Amino acid sequence: MKTLLIALAMTAASSAFAAGDTQEATPYTNSKAQAHGEDHKKARPATGVKQIKDGGTARGEGSGLADTSKAEARGQEKANAREAMPHKEATPGSTPK
Repeated sequence: MKTLLIALAMTAASSAFAAGDTQEATPYTNSKAQAHGEDHKKARPATGVKQIKDGGTARGEGSGLADTSKAEARGQEKANAREAMPHKEATPGSTPK
């Protein structure tokens, strides 16, 4: 029992020692690569928020702006045309046509 507790304590101590100083915990500062990146960041022109067609700045899912492509519009037209064709309602126990 005593040996098991000692082994467990040594395992915990060694894992804590191994994970002590990671790159995420202490990022390198004042390195050549970081200075080069900062120079490039400063050299880039600052771009503002781009306006879209309706004058708003929202873009993407849930923004309330309908932005359909030609393919989506054509697919919807075909679906509407299919739905407009006369068809029989399926009866229970049969295959719908």
